[in-house]
Amino acid sequence: MFNDFKTQKSSFNKDKPIKEAGVNDYKVKDFGPGNYQLTKKDISYIVYGACFLASGGGGSIGLTLLFMDKMINDVDVMYYVNPDNLEANKNISLLAVLGSPAKMLEGFGKTASLNAFLEMDNYLAQSGQEPLGYLIPVEMGAMNALIPFIISAKKGIPVINGDPCGRAVPELSMTLFNINKLPLNPVILTSDTDESGHYQKIIVQVKDAEDAENQARRFALSHNSTAGLACYPMQGSDLNCSILSNQNQAKFIQWTVGVAWNLGRNMIESRDYHEFLKFLGSFSLASYTLFEGIITNKEERKISGFEAGKITVTNGDETIFIYYKNENLLAWNVTRKCYAAMGPDSINFLARKDAQPFSNTDINSDPEKNPKNIPLGTEIGIIGLCAYDKLQNTILVGLFLSNIQETLAAFPEDQVPIPDKYIPLPDLMAYYNG
Repeated sequence: MFNDFKTQKSSFNKDKPIKEAGVNDYKVKDFGPGNYQLTKKDISYIVYGACFLASGGGGSIGLTLLFMDKMINDVDVMYYVNPDNLEANKNISLLAVLGSPAKMLEGFGKTASLNAFLEMDNYLAQSGQEPLGYLIPVEMGAMNALIPFIISAKKGIPVINGDPCGRAVPELSMTLFNINKLPLNPVILTSDTDESGHYQKIIVQVKDAEDAENQARRFALSHNSTAGLACYPMQGSDLNCSILSNQNQAKFIQWTVGVAWNLGRNMIESRDYHEFLKFLGSFSLASYTLFEGIITNKEERKISGFEAGKITVTNGDETIFIYYKNENLLAWNVTRKCYAAMGPDSINFLARKDAQPFSNTDINSDPEKNPKNIPLGTEIGIIGLCAYDKLQNTILVGLFLSNIQETLAAFPEDQVPIPDKYIPLPDLMAYYNG
């Protein structure tokens, strides 16, 4: 969510091979202090790692840490379950919170997702079904990775070690659940609990994910610009990824909560930028240091209810623009007039001083409200992370390109050419360094 610093003329990694397997990959399957239990410290690791993976979106890390401190106690124990251990008959729901970061920094949104969970449980009971047995985050982002664990802390329900995005995305339609046509309904939207102990709710049968997104935004606008969301009710058999159920692997990305835990632990314990990059390089997803420099500007413009923006980073020799629609979608090297990265590949931020991950929301925010405010002038690294193969399918790529086009249209004076196709990060790097 920078100062007397310069880098080499080219800050892109040269000739970096794509790894077939990472030496740390085995660690992401089992994390935390044994017995599939997590402490508040573990959740802080997950929040930091998920913030890094979110490609600039997924909510403010400063706000998320405030939520965590208010909603999770030091003595709480939370639970996770690996995707190959899901019990077939247990019910699952996706849980999320959405809304305005500014409103959340004012204190709104803390109970909205808990209320959505309660309403999904009630819906299942009224339908003659068992209560929820598992929860799954909607994406890898600081806030929405935290939300299921808040419920786990209060209700003891395990959180699945995986998510349908592998990063944060601008729209609900841009998930593997949607691409694989998993049953979305009902969509349950809830407000915060008010002073009298009541909250507002709607339970809707939507046409598709785009309809769900639109209804959620309308509901949020009427309730302090925040809303809790519960949808995609399923059973363990729908997502179990054991050898006998390996056809479910395409439906979501496995082990991502564990990846976040491992990355976040390294950030928090080492607080060392170069140590983190070395550690990141040991995982199988290829990563590249796209640029290193100082944040000099942040500009936002409204498009279709979203925050479209541009982050400017310079190192004295070169300048790069990062365009975002909530999440970072395109990196454009202004000096060389070429693309540096584009979605679905992730464009992630890291402070060089202490390996602090942050989102677009954290940049130049109100330091009195956000303890993790990243002021202009901060020295950062922009890290490209290759998208999972599952995110590079034709439908998702088309959605990312459409969002890139819409975002660039908000900044016509920059005259950045709209990409007519997705160029994977390794190919961009090969071209750039060629």
